Amino acid sequence: MNIPPITPVKHPIISVKTPRATSTFTLLNPRRLAVTVLEPEQFFPIGELNCDFVFQAPEAPAEIYVELKGSNFPHALDQLAHTMRLLKSSLRPKHCFVVIRRSPSMDAKMQRLLLDFGRRNNCTIRTKTQHCEHYI
Repeated sequence: MNIPPITPVKHPIISVKTPRATSTFTLLNPRRLAVTVLEPEQFFPIGELNCDFVFQAPEAPAEIYVELKGSNFPHALDQLAHTMRLLKSSLRPKHCFVVIRRSPSMDAKMQRLLLDFGRRNNCTIRTKTQHCEHYI
C-alpha cells in the first residue's frame, strides 16, 4: 500500500474523533514520542473496510488501531482486522480499540469474539463506551 508521507506529531495529548461519531479517543503521550496519525480512509480505495485512525509510534514501539463506532460492534472488528491486513506493519505490539456509543453486553459470546479476534490478529483489543484514553 502506498501511503503518502505524514509528519509525526510530538504532542502530549492527541485527541481524535470523526464527524459522524460521538465517541472520542485520546492518546496520552507524556514522553512526547513521535507519533504518526493515519486516517486510512484518506489513502485506501473507496469501499474498503478500514478503521478510523492508526497511531504509529516506532520509539515506543507500538501501533494502535482505533474504530469509533455507533453501535455495530462486529463490523468494527472487521474494519480493524482488514486495516491491519492492508497496512502489514511490522511494529509490535499492536493494540486495538473500539470506542462505541452504545456498549454491547459482555456475555460469553462477546468475550469469545474478543478473545478470538486478539488471537487471530496477534493484538490486544479493548472496548470502551463514549471516550477512551490510552498511554503510550
